[in-house]
Amino acid sequence: MKFLCLGYLNADDFDSAPEAVKSEILGNCMPQCIPFRATGKVIVEEGVEHYSQSVVLRPQQGLSHGPLLSTKEQLGSVFIIEADNMEKAIKVASLHPASMFGAEYGFAIEIRPLQD
Repeated sequence: MKFLCLGYLNADDFDSAPEAVKSEILGNCMPQCIPFRATGKVIVEEGVEHYSQSVVLRPQQGLSHGPLLSTKEQLGSVFIIEADNMEKAIKVASLHPASMFGAEYGFAIEIRPLQD
């Protein structure tokens, strides 16, 4: 099975954090990506640009700028993993930096099974 994993954060809080704090968190992320990727279960992994760069396209309404939803948690990363079941998907996703660092900035991962 494939699972779509969406990494979230409170972008406004993280943006307003001191540069030293942001650098420390991001510095911890890269080394943690090594064991995450080493699982061999990560198919796609990408960071997402800041929500201010997003555009929403709606039928018959055209384009609007900004995120689809107004919420304090915004999408920050997306990855797809392959696992036998949700339990194993959680085990792999738990190695992603967003599940280990940045709790004070709302870092979190949503894991959703993809349809076959």
